[in-house]
Amino acid sequence: PVYTLSVRAAEQVSPELLRLAPALLYLPAGEGAAHPEVVEQAQKAGVRVAALLPRICTDREAPALFQELERLRAMGGTDALAGTLDSARRAAELGFTLRGDYGLGVFNGQTLKELKRLGFRSATLSFELKLAQIRDLSKGLDTELVVYGRLPLMITENCIIHGRAGTCICGSTKTNLVDRTGSRFPVLRDGDTCRSQLFNSKKLYWADKLPSLRGLGLWGLRLSFTTETPQQVDAILGDYSRGG
Repeated sequence: PVYTLSVRAAEQVSPELLRLAPALLYLPAGEGAAHPEVVEQAQKAGVRVAALLPRICTDREAPALFQELERLRAMGGTDALAGTLDSARRAAELGFTLRGDYGLGVFNGQTLKELKRLGFRSATLSFELKLAQIRDLSKGLDTELVVYGRLPLMITENCIIHGRAGTCICGSTKTNLVDRTGSRFPVLRDGDTCRSQLFNSKKLYWADKLPSLRGLGLWGLRLSFTTETPQQVDAILGDYSRGG
């Protein structure tokens, strides 16, 4: 399988990341539009940049997303990763090649057939599937699997940080929810909105299971970076490139 990488911020796109030459770099549409120099660096390194679409986009937010996608299209962007059929429709209207994210809930071969009929080029399998189920899945479409990163647990319409602090500082501070065992669950802002995304306290880490993953018939293995610094991104990439 090839590697695909997703990041939350343009600053996470390091020279080491580009040197790994992933098949696709999923960059949030807003980040790509705001940092054309990062898109250009990736393209010069031979890395295709795909627009990572927000998990929720209301009709009121759609015009701003359209503008961001149009800027990315003008930069040479060709692919878009969509987790809902509505966001996929918006990207298709601008001529993007559609890639399906985990939000589409792909559990079986019939879903893959339907996504192919709708024009998708690839789809991300549900991370609730067992490896044996993935191996036996009828893959009528290129499939990828998230093999590293913090898995999402919840998305809230109301800003958790605003509710706790009384002011909205969700774009400028690192916040965690702490449970009774002391585990820390990162709360991250969803794109340019004040929605809150809650992520797992533990990171999925399968660099030591690459031989098993390569026998599943997958097209791509995705590394999903959320809270990592550029230095941590480089270290993880080293682990996966070596199989450590």
